[in-house]
Amino acid sequence: DIHFPECLPDLGRVEISSASILEMAANMASSVLRRAVGRAVAPAAGVVKPVAMPSPVARCFATTKAASPETPLMHYTATQQATSSINHRIFYVNVVAMVLVYDLGSSMLDI
Repeated sequence: DIHFPECLPDLGRVEISSASILEMAANMASSVLRRAVGRAVAPAAGVVKPVAMPSPVARCFATTKAASPETPLMHYTATQQATSSINHRIFYVNVVAMVLVYDLGSSMLDI
């Protein structure tokens, strides 16, 4: 027997028979099946049109700038600021790696 809190109004007792539950389940299953069949049949009924590739003139890619970089990578020399920034980031990666190695080593060696 289900007891509801006093703050909810008493709507009386609702009787649900097993036949009505089976009927609701059958209705839901038929609805789902009907939708699935409808979605599967709809694309097959229409004529599939071939997809036309866009012409190169219609594309607006790299019309104002060259696709290659301004400075080729083989001739690139990093500025002092870029080098410092990369070294700064690598320093923290090395610190984390050394702490990890120390922690794993001390746990294996039981020091």
